[in-house]
Amino acid sequence: MKIWILSHECSGIAEAGGVKNVTFSLCKELQKKGHKTVLFIPFFGCINLSETRDFSKNIFETKISICGKEESVSFSRAFSKEFGFEIIFVNHLCYSEKEAVYTYTQNEENQNPAHKKGSGHEDAKFKDILFCKAVDAFGSFIQEADIPDFIHCQDASTAVTPLFTDRNPVFAGTKNIVTIHNAGPAYHHEFSSVDEASWYTGFDIPEFRNSMNDERVEPFLIAADSGASLTTVSPVYAEELLNPENNGITDGLAGLFASKNIPVLGITNGIDIEMYDPSDCKKSFLKYEFSPENKKLDGKYKNREYFLDLISKNDRKILSGIKKYGFLDSDSGKNLFLVYQGRLASQKGLSLLADVLPETLRKNPLVRVIITGQGEKELEEKFISLAESEDFGGKVLLLNGYNKQAARFTVASGDFIVLPSYFEPCGLEDFIALLYGTLPVANRTGGLNKILDNETGFLYNGNSYDNLKNRIQEAIDLFKENPEKIDEMTEKGAFHTRNEYSWDKVVENSYIPFFEKLLSEKSEKN
Repeated sequence: MKIWILSHECSGIAEAGGVKNVTFSLCKELQKKGHKTVLFIPFFGCINLSETRDFSKNIFETKISICGKEESVSFSRAFSKEFGFEIIFVNHLCYSEKEAVYTYTQNEENQNPAHKKGSGHEDAKFKDILFCKAVDAFGSFIQEADIPDFIHCQDASTAVTPLFTDRNPVFAGTKNIVTIHNAGPAYHHEFSSVDEASWYTGFDIPEFRNSMNDERVEPFLIAADSGASLTTVSPVYAEELLNPENNGITDGLAGLFASKNIPVLGITNGIDIEMYDPSDCKKSFLKYEFSPENKKLDGKYKNREYFLDLISKNDRKILSGIKKYGFLDSDSGKNLFLVYQGRLASQKGLSLLADVLPETLRKNPLVRVIITGQGEKELEEKFISLAESEDFGGKVLLLNGYNKQAARFTVASGDFIVLPSYFEPCGLEDFIALLYGTLPVANRTGGLNKILDNETGFLYNGNSYDNLKNRIQEAIDLFKENPEKIDEMTEKGAFHTRNEYSWDKVVENSYIPFFEKLLSEKSEKN
């Protein structure tokens, strides 16, 4: 099969959220299994070419009509150094002038105070549609033998592509697929009106009458109306997307999917075990090797001690891109560690966690907390206040920012990772935590349902203060009273993750059969 994968991010090339991992792993595994795979990605200012080879700067140039004018776009080509999949970069100033994929950086705010750190790019719609149109235009430069069987779009930023490719004769035999990674409010990349949709896309207003969400025009509905197959990142999240009761957490999409009978297939994201393997320090970015599934945990606790020592010494490398608040006064052998690593976003239930932690810390003097991440200013301020509180001095550490090594050490240092998400399409942090012998305490929602309650972690029903507080306490009590059970869960969690959710198995058992089914349906129609 010939597969084009469209994404604004990819691990090792341009990194932002969890989409980067899916993009990279799909490209890697499909190419390894003999399918010609091409990644299309904008050439952002943050692009890293160190993991690529044979870079060719300008292989094609073209003019694209958008917003009433002609824009010059060029394409560059490279290949994954290790796995060989092809990479086509879309070049335009709107990408190269950006220092991050979706939001402004502190440096960009320093240069222009209107570009607040963490806020979305003001030309986001332009960036999205220019990319979609560029991929469609690329069809003019390819040989017939290179026409893809599938164009697989990752999330809302690329979801309008089928509007163009479905109407392009070059792609008459190509099937479009759009994967919804997050349908929560603020993740839709929607147009504010049919007039705006028409302005950016160049299509007449009637094209969008079936894609309305109140006054807005939804990219995912545009894709479905253009004949694309919709998928999402876990079966439970697919069910949630088709349940009108979830209109709140989907900003109205669930009711529209249900009323229009739009099918959404859930395929649980995998995890690239090799990228996180704690038995290989070159891959894990940790200092000491360990293996939870083989009951070898000494290295886990050595990593904790090493990490805490670096933090206490304000090590520049471990704190690169991070501002530290608070400190930890601990004996890592006696204390119990609760951690969180990821985006500081309302979706993640972190305001609830910040509210629960004071009572948990008062009741459990030996508990220590590490929070690593960045995001919404209000949440950052909540955790800063907690870390700097006199009541909890030495018990709470906030590492406000991100670098890969600090993120990995945070997760590996925990006894428990707390994931109180209000909604979670799939979740990656629970996978990483389980590989690192850190048991998740999580709200039973979306992809977090892949945690086996009381076997590989602790789930609770309903994101309330009492439910979260009580489940954390139950985990702490079990840790103190029945360490053998904790060891059993730790071993099973790592084993289950490796054997059920590695990306090679997900691609082999789910994606390839899905693609083959679409091919057979296409043959039957022909």
